[in-house]
Amino acid sequence: MAYRFQPRSTVEANVRRILDEQLDKAQYQLTENFSYEPADAIHDARKRLKKARSVLRLMRKAMDKDTYKSEKNALRDTGRLLAPARDGEAYRETLADLTEHYASVLEEDAFAVLEEALMDHHLTRLRRLIDSDETMASVLTNLKDSRLRLKHLQLDKTGWDALYKGLRKIYRQGHGRMQTAYEKMSDSAFHEWRKRVKDLWYDTRLLKSTWPPMMKAWRTEAHQLSKYLGDDHDIAELRQFLLKHQNDNSLQDSHLQLLLPIMKHRQGQLRDKAKDLGQRLYAETADSFAERMGTYWQVWFAGKE
Repeated sequence: MAYRFQPRSTVEANVRRILDEQLDKAQYQLTENFSYEPADAIHDARKRLKKARSVLRLMRKAMDKDTYKSEKNALRDTGRLLAPARDGEAYRETLADLTEHYASVLEEDAFAVLEEALMDHHLTRLRRLIDSDETMASVLTNLKDSRLRLKHLQLDKTGWDALYKGLRKIYRQGHGRMQTAYEKMSDSAFHEWRKRVKDLWYDTRLLKSTWPPMMKAWRTEAHQLSKYLGDDHDIAELRQFLLKHQNDNSLQDSHLQLLLPIMKHRQGQLRDKAKDLGQRLYAETADSFAERMGTYWQVWFAGKE
């Protein structure tokens, strides 16, 4: 079934179903698809884990605090076991995006040596994970254990009451982190904002059925904002990686001389776009946003009785 709340089912049942589906799909990727397309399988599995964590974050105000913390952290730690293989691929993709974006001012194959080195780095990390039976066994065991526990997850609230405070908190945090990001203009501040934007994107997907045209518009814009901030974060990560390895033979001084100003310029563009879109998405107070979503929910729910 789809990643959304379904009618004629309790919120608790919906949450259990969605969590189980996401973890099941993650397991499938890391077993059935892993031997064929390991990089794609890891990428998809990590997305499933992030979506499951976002569901827990939305429901946190309707859950036992210790349960929420332990289950969220368990999924986070499982995802981190897979992260090194994905990070290497992200470096290469980010360099390719920068090269394409600034193709008019760069010489052809300006970063050919560096691109090859990043590909080797990615394949080395991926192979290390593929060959580590212990790591993959831990990931699959953790997924199985999380599924078993979350199948019995209990909420202490029902209906919209179970979602309201969590959604309001996510929106309020997103608004606050947006302000902090543009005050500090630091990579870490923009990354923290991105986390709550992704939650907002996932939440609008979960609430799609309450008013499909309206939620589709919100989902589209939240996704775009998340992409701006994701690209910004990928550039920051690539820069940090390159500076850490600037003495490697594959990274010439000319590479950094070209890349550092390009990275700064591209991040400025992305942050300008993110600001325009963020101001629109976070134009309401958290109370107004949550109450408006609650109205959509109540109308939708009443029509399904």
